[in-house]
Amino acid sequence: MWRQQKCVSTYVTVIVKSESAERFLNMCRHKNIIFWEIKSNDDGFTGNITRADFLCLKDICKKTKTTVRISKRHGVRFLLFKYRKHYSFLIGIAAACLVLYFCGLYIWDVSFTGNYKYTSSSLIKYLATLQVHSGMKIKEVDCDGIEASLRNEYSDITWVSAEISGTRLIVHIKENDGAKETEGFASEQRDIVAEKDGIVSSIVTRTGTPKVKKGDSVTAGQILVSGIVDVRNDSGEVINQKYTSADADIMIRMEIPYEETLGYEYEYKHYTGRKITKWIFGVADNDIEVGFSFMKFNQADTVTDSSVLKLTDSFYLPLRKGKKEYLEYEMRSQIYTEEEANQVLVSKFNRYLLDLIENKVQIIDNSVKINNNGSEYKMSGVIVADVPAYAYADITMTVIEGNEETE
Repeated sequence: MWRQQKCVSTYVTVIVKSESAERFLNMCRHKNIIFWEIKSNDDGFTGNITRADFLCLKDICKKTKTTVRISKRHGVRFLLFKYRKHYSFLIGIAAACLVLYFCGLYIWDVSFTGNYKYTSSSLIKYLATLQVHSGMKIKEVDCDGIEASLRNEYSDITWVSAEISGTRLIVHIKENDGAKETEGFASEQRDIVAEKDGIVSSIVTRTGTPKVKKGDSVTAGQILVSGIVDVRNDSGEVINQKYTSADADIMIRMEIPYEETLGYEYEYKHYTGRKITKWIFGVADNDIEVGFSFMKFNQADTVTDSSVLKLTDSFYLPLRKGKKEYLEYEMRSQIYTEEEANQVLVSKFNRYLLDLIENKVQIIDNSVKINNNGSEYKMSGVIVADVPAYAYADITMTVIEGNEETE
């Protein structure tokens, strides 16, 4: 119990001078007066004792002819008593608590997770059109409305979850990595159709009736998997049909044309090495630049490095700090060498292939070559790839109930 009392109570460090320190401690123990962190010396000892127990030592000190002197005080009570006349200190604490309370009523950071195709800056700009932005009141944030608006605006976003954590609005996104959903179809009744011409390289059907097989040639709009399933009897005869939601993984092998041109001459930025650095201090959406320079640049790139101040990972403040650099440059012209042109074109081609792979395209082969026609460099050819070029659509056929066709 005394250990808990030691941690939560106001206590003092005392210097005890006594001819019989053991008798003094025994009498204290008899009255449940506890010392801790005792260190003996020639005249007695030093130790810690709670404020309440210290006030009970008077009679024991008289009986044992002991002198007790306070050497140090510990605890909030002593601290408040020491600064009892410093009203500005208390006012500052109260003002800080009030400011933190009002800061906690607003959103000061908007962030996204799971977005790859769409950048955070473009999504923040779209949210601004919905009047969702940093500095708005938390109670005015409609998470359900944000989720619905993002799904309607971006067809490639299939799942959205918006949450408020402290003073942050965090939007979790999942982008579409499979077939595109065609607007207006009933999810319980749908076909799968080809989006482009090609040859079926693989098909795995989970639900529905496959209308093509591996190796078949298909054209855009052709039904690959029907949402109508036959119901057969024991003899294998079709006695009925029913609607279902077609679901399958299909890859279509096709040729993707590629072409990229590059002129002989290009312009580039030549940085002079001169720069101007200014410090940034921001409150809400307003920034103040601190710094002075006699230099003036006609053309310069701006590099900004700033961060939002925060108390915890979820409690952001409406304050920013950082620096901004202005880098002077001059525009110059240059002629590509053949080697440089090849490197630029190959780099662009590799980025194009990476974009295809990110969209679940499997590259099989390519016959792309670089030619110099006397006025420009040209990279062209064909890429052979397996593409998930299919989409969902409304069922266009009708089912047969019994032996009769019904609409």
